[in-house]
Amino acid sequence: MLSVALVLGIAICAPPPTVVNLAAAGAAGAAGALAVYPFDSIKTRLQSETAQKSYGGSGVRAALSLVRSEGLLSLYSGLGVQLTGVVPEKSIKLFVHDQSAPLLGEALSGALAGLCQVVATNPLEIVKVRLQLSSNPDSPLGVLQRLGAASNPLVLYTGAAACAARDSLFSAILFPVYASARTMLAEGDMHMTGALLSLTAGMLAAAPAAYLTTPADVVKTRLQEEREEPAELRDGAAAVVGANVATRGLASGGVGPLAAGRRVLSEGGVAGLFAGGPERVLRSAPQFGITLALYEGLKAGCEARGWL
Repeated sequence: MLSVALVLGIAICAPPPTVVNLAAAGAAGAAGALAVYPFDSIKTRLQSETAQKSYGGSGVRAALSLVRSEGLLSLYSGLGVQLTGVVPEKSIKLFVHDQSAPLLGEALSGALAGLCQVVATNPLEIVKVRLQLSSNPDSPLGVLQRLGAASNPLVLYTGAAACAARDSLFSAILFPVYASARTMLAEGDMHMTGALLSLTAGMLAAAPAAYLTTPADVVKTRLQEEREEPAELRDGAAAVVGANVATRGLASGGVGPLAAGRRVLSEGGVAGLFAGGPERVLRSAPQFGITLALYEGLKAGCEARGWL
């Protein structure tokens, strides 16, 4: 009788599988993001409109300049926003992929997962980008106030089309390459297993996915970054309404992703479209390797407990 009660008690207390999957994905994603965040800050700086003048396209120069002028902690600007966003981002991405892969296959399910996550991640991305590019101490609340998010919530989806293109293509590349890499590494001469297998396969899959989607990431950053209005417009607006004409992104002036992409191409050529590409790889490859390894490990642990 006692054993039956214990079994029933465990069954009653066991969390729903969906909750377990989402929690595992979120925890794994947060750990992966935390490990490599400075590369994300450097990448964002290199993709900004003033990067070529300030850093000459060099990630090392950007990192040294940031540390000298703004301190070591500047490499972690926006980290809180990133950790807040990575939980829903990775939870949605991994959950949608796992549920749709049997029906759609790895590539299409990956594209769908990347597309779905934008709903949750774009608002956090625009805040993160503006914190990373700000040379003065700022807060997420301050960014939201300058964006006017309270009166116009849709402003938080500035750059969403570019973000969707980046994330859907990234995941469409990531998941099929990851599945193939796992098979190759497990069945080849290396005979990898466990966390090392997931880590290595994740890094191999994320590297090309990150680099090939850099142009969309550059366009997204350009659309979301702040820039000063021309002095005559700023002074005129202030005189008329006394308003805060805080800096706006390209998109606020009616510039779409295609126009922004053409502008980047005309200013910096193909190299401009791939600005921050190496730093994006240095961030994404270990991040997704760690995330996928931890996710698989957490799922295995939950399965052993009978939660999945």
